[in-house]
Parts: sequence; structure tokens; C-alpha cells
Amino acid sequence: MSLSTPKLDDAFRVLHQRAHEFVSDKQEELAAEFGFGTHDDYRIDWVNSTITFVKEDAPVITFQFQVVGRFQQNETKWTWRWQDEDVSEPERTNLEIIKNYGDFYSFDFLTEAHIQASTDLAWALTAISAYLRGAQGVFRIQQEKEELFVYLLLPAIL
Repeated sequence: MSLSTPKLDDAFRVLHQRAHEFVSDKQEELAAEFGFGTHDDYRIDWVNSTITFVKEDAPVITFQFQVVGRFQQNETKWTWRWQDEDVSEPERTNLEIIKNYGDFYSFDFLTEAHIQASTDLAWALTAISAYLRGAQGVFRIQQEKEELFVYLLLPAIL
């Protein structure tokens, strides 16, 4: 399979800039209020789609999360979560908002299931997704062969 590299135009750059500012502000708020970014580890509950950040073995904050996509560094490939066969209907509905936005504005980066990518582009796509969904932040879950990029929702103080 040959991966495409969508066209990067000024309109997409503006969207990315707005998303970057939005996410940066959200991440700063989380850092100020909960020390986000200084945690020692995290625990994932895949069944309930929650992630709990811990410091010194004590839970600090828990979020619901939505996987946006996965990045495979060895193949420099980004795959949107909405195209996965095992995506649930609620997930698909949430993610199709992002895809539909891309369709409406002809942003191929948001509509092509697989694209040639870098880590920077994976973060950009995640930031845009978080911006479009009004998320509380973004995070990368490192797995053995790939990285899952997520946006964070509904924090719960522990």
C-alpha cells in the first residue's frame, strides 16, 4: 500500500495554529492545577476508556480518553481510529465529527485513513482533533510497536 501525503495549505496551517494554541492553554491549565506532565506513570482502563496519572504510586487525576489515531514510527504511518474495524459506534460518532470537518473544508489530512506522517504530524492531528472536540488535553500512549495518540476528556479529581 502506498501512503499519500496530503497537501499542506495555508488554511490547514491556520487550523493547526489555533488547535496548537488551544491545546497549549489546556495543558498549561492542567499543569497548574494538577501538576500534569510531572506524573511518574499512568494506568489505563481500556474497558472504560480512562487513564489515571499517578505520582509516587498515588493516583492524581483520571480522564476519559478517546484514541484519535495510531502512529507507527518504523513505517512513518498514521492511521485514524475511525477507520478501525473494532471502533465502537460512540467512538465512531465522536471521530466522524473530525472527519466530516475535514470533508467540509477539504482537509485531506483529516479524511484519509492512512497517511505518511512524522511524530510532529501525529501530534498536530491530535491537537486538531482535541480542538474540534473541545478536549481537556492530549497524550501519547506508548505501546510496543506503535504509539496511540489520544485526547483527554472529563477530568475527575481523585
